[in-house]
Amino acid sequence: MAVKSIKDIARLSGFSVSTVSRVLNNTGRFSDQTRDKILKIAKENHYSQNIIAKGMRKGSLAIIGILVPDITNAYYAAIVKKCEQYFFEKDYLTIVCNTERNAEIEEKYIAKLSNHIVDGLVVISTQRAISKNRADLPTVFIDRSPKLSNNTITASSDNYAGAVIAANHLVDRGCYPIMLTNKNNEFSSNKSRILGFTQTVKSRGINKPIIINSKTNSDEIYLVKDKIFKQIKKLLKEHQKLGIFAINDNVASYIYQAAIGEGIRVPEQLSIVGFDDTPVASKLQLTTIRQNTSEIARVSSTNLLKILKREDILEHKFTIPVSLVKRKTT
Repeated sequence: MAVKSIKDIARLSGFSVSTVSRVLNNTGRFSDQTRDKILKIAKENHYSQNIIAKGMRKGSLAIIGILVPDITNAYYAAIVKKCEQYFFEKDYLTIVCNTERNAEIEEKYIAKLSNHIVDGLVVISTQRAISKNRADLPTVFIDRSPKLSNNTITASSDNYAGAVIAANHLVDRGCYPIMLTNKNNEFSSNKSRILGFTQTVKSRGINKPIIINSKTNSDEIYLVKDKIFKQIKKLLKEHQKLGIFAINDNVASYIYQAAIGEGIRVPEQLSIVGFDDTPVASKLQLTTIRQNTSEIARVSSTNLLKILKREDILEHKFTIPVSLVKRKTT
């Protein structure tokens, strides 16, 4: 007879169902001999508990949902991997949902996961500037801060400081600095980078900072290459050396390779600084601002579990320091 339930284990071991349940769930009192015998029988008969049924009894499935805009993006993938590792160490499983950078898909996932499927959510780079507040489901946000209550937990890099570092680095190298952004300038992370760049450039004596908005997603910037390089070439006639601060490494890597194709010397004529420090930045030897993905994941995961354990949360906004990684593009 197949062993499918604790009743079968009880029958084979000679112990009561309640004793077997206490051993398998590691709750209550029982002797070492009792535990060893029950676990030995369970292992020999390849018994495994139904985590859904167990979760329903306990009121918790020990599953965390992770929403990510694009799992193929190296920055997002690094955070997801670290979160998964952390939750696994704490005996939580994870469900990763790819939202395709689509606000409606994101909301549908949240609605489905909120229906007693997961215990909590990690939302990376939410696609809504103002997100719905689902108070019934513990949630932490990474990278972008939705406009909810002050008690919303968010963890993000110090985007403002990163932009300040990048702008100063370019000016210090004799560059006339410009910034290249994507279409997502309404989100908090982009806003902070733009503000940091603008204020720093002004403080260095450049009254009218130049910001070029590609009006595309980062992976679609090739669609407006001609328009961007028309502006770059015009500026190169006015300034001996330009410095581009790209909104992220994807944009920086494309501009670097396209500049070489256009016959523009990097870094002699055009210096480039990215943001993230993804593998592509290392491969192409791009100077960039490094985000500490391990720390972002740790802070987010730790605080979500604190919420689930009903522990006091003393801080709700976590800003993770960034650093400059200087390579051959500056």
